[in-house]
Amino acid sequence: MPKTWYKIVIAIVIVILVILLLGFAILVFSEYFPEDTESLNIEGEKSKDLKIDETATIITYNLGYLSLDNTQDFFMDGGENVRPKNATTVTKNLAAVKSFIENQDADIFLFQEVDTNAKRSYNINEYEQLKEDFDGTSTFAYMFKSLYIPYPVFNTVGHVESGVMTLNRFDVNSATRIALPSAYNWPVRAVMYKNCLLEQRVTIDGSDKELVVYNVHLDAYGKEEGKTEQLDILINKMKEEYDKGNYVIAGGDFNQTFPGVDTEKFPVVNTDNFVPTQMSEDYLPEDFKFVTDLERPSSRLLNEVYSGSYDNTQLYIIDGYIVSENVDVESVETIENNFSYSDHHPVKLEVRLK
Repeated sequence: MPKTWYKIVIAIVIVILVILLLGFAILVFSEYFPEDTESLNIEGEKSKDLKIDETATIITYNLGYLSLDNTQDFFMDGGENVRPKNATTVTKNLAAVKSFIENQDADIFLFQEVDTNAKRSYNINEYEQLKEDFDGTSTFAYMFKSLYIPYPVFNTVGHVESGVMTLNRFDVNSATRIALPSAYNWPVRAVMYKNCLLEQRVTIDGSDKELVVYNVHLDAYGKEEGKTEQLDILINKMKEEYDKGNYVIAGGDFNQTFPGVDTEKFPVVNTDNFVPTQMSEDYLPEDFKFVTDLERPSSRLLNEVYSGSYDNTQLYIIDGYIVSENVDVESVETIENNFSYSDHHPVKLEVRLK
């Protein structure tokens, strides 16, 4: 009898190991491998013309897949949860952001962390719903396509399809997904973000030049050298376009602290979790500058449910813009909303092309 039980235990262990190895193999061989550049669909039609010396308004907003509002924490930031308790949170935040789009007098919206089919957001296609009433064009680029993320072990992230989207009222000539290098090593890389730039080339009425807009979401948790390489590629792309005579704007979630942030007003005190790299003004070519609101936080740490007060919340300024010198910045403002729909605040930029 003891030998029989011993054989049964060994057989069970072998079966478990085989299942785990098979699952690992499936995840590895299903890894998302985008091309270096991919042409993207532009849905809808323009409703405005972009003109020299007229004001254009852009808003960047990391939506946190409409699941990371002020009632949530997140396990990768030191919290406990993977997703909200039910889909009601997602649908409520989705309705609020749709209303936000409708009520903002903006020409271009740059959204990050938009799910199309993911367990963490109850498989709601957020892209389809956010674009449906917009008076202009919409474009989507995948950044995250994982068959299954098997952690945390007892409450897994599961299947994820997610990316960045740009809504634009102006005439978009073309839209391209530009791959960025991964900030992760194999095998973790197989189930992590595939960061990218969503590039749109916008027609300027009466000009042979273009406005080139980059929707940016750089890595948060990976290797520092990987993050630096991603930023380098963005800056080099922008410089190439500017040297052609084009106007260039990059906006989004850089996951790095903007130059000029008052570290006494916004200190990074919670160093056990996400600590953004500090970007330097000297890092940019001379014909470019960083632009963001240095007085208001654009993001919070998700180590706990939002307390309702900045005083006991880890805050960051990691969302904003890089613009070329032929773009006049008229104003930039972080729109504070008590982190009601995301762990980020929208950042609004008004510009005029010289």
